[in-house]
Amino acid sequence: MLTSLLLLTGCSIIQGLLAGDSKKTVSEADALLKAGDLAGATAMYDGALAKSPTDADLAIGAAYGHMLMGDTARADAILAAAEPGAKERIGEMKLRRALVAMKAGDLDKVKEFASVSNTPAGKLLAAEVNLADGDRDAAKALLEGIKGTPGDLGATATAYLELMNDPNALVGGLSEAQALWALGQRKIAVRSVEDLVKAYAETREDGSDQLLLWAGRAASVGETDISTNLLDAITVPPAGQAWRVQATRAINLCASGDGASCTKMLDAIKPVAPADGYLDARATAAMLLAPKDGATAKALLDGYSGDAVARALAESGDSANGVNVAADPVFKKQLGG
Repeated sequence: MLTSLLLLTGCSIIQGLLAGDSKKTVSEADALLKAGDLAGATAMYDGALAKSPTDADLAIGAAYGHMLMGDTARADAILAAAEPGAKERIGEMKLRRALVAMKAGDLDKVKEFASVSNTPAGKLLAAEVNLADGDRDAAKALLEGIKGTPGDLGATATAYLELMNDPNALVGGLSEAQALWALGQRKIAVRSVEDLVKAYAETREDGSDQLLLWAGRAASVGETDISTNLLDAITVPPAGQAWRVQATRAINLCASGDGASCTKMLDAIKPVAPADGYLDARATAAMLLAPKDGATAKALLDGYSGDAVARALAESGDSANGVNVAADPVFKKQLGG
């Protein structure tokens, strides 16, 4: 299912900005971003915005930068100040404010801004907040209105509706857990899901897929007991996914602090696991192990590269090597590169 955070990257922020009247600023800021200088790019937007505070393009760029740097209050204030000049783009501005609010963890504001954006993405986001709040009727009305939207957004709305319309109330409840996960309330989602996904698996052909999906999610947030219970409920792994079952068990071991057993299990599945999936599993395991055993966590990452590996190395206290293996220039800069 589409996660709400993907809506932000899906907006193609920099490309969208290039259509405005501030092409020179946008072009120069884009070059700074590509070089990893998020602070420099954001400062450039701020400087231009000081002269044109209602320029939608500049406001979007500045707000995006401040949000990435963790200042969601300033990001929202910038977007709010630009709303009077947004004209036909007011819906886009409201949606971006909803996404900033989600980054801040303020679900009431997410619903407020998403509801008035009058965009399919905003309606999906508002529906997810309603589901998280237990208001299925309000969520259903919104989802019915966008289920025919082309692409992932319409497919996500349809998937939610299928769960909500299931005669088994437990299966219907899975829609709320999914919405919580999409909104970033991940531990809450996982702690509510065990009976729901087991009920789903009893009647659906893709039951083992859902058990494995949620077992992996539980493992990723350190809920090892829930993860193990869901894995134990899988009678036959989904086709070609036996390695994921073992990888998830390994992640649970790392999350519990047993780095030696975790490493052994991950090493054993390497010949049969796809490279990308295996790297993700190893990085996740190292990230969870790092607070308990930084040395073994770093050893798990030896010889691997990528942003997930860099994050795990930073968590292990080795930001210097994280800089060397990070791919994203902004993240590399944040690590000290």
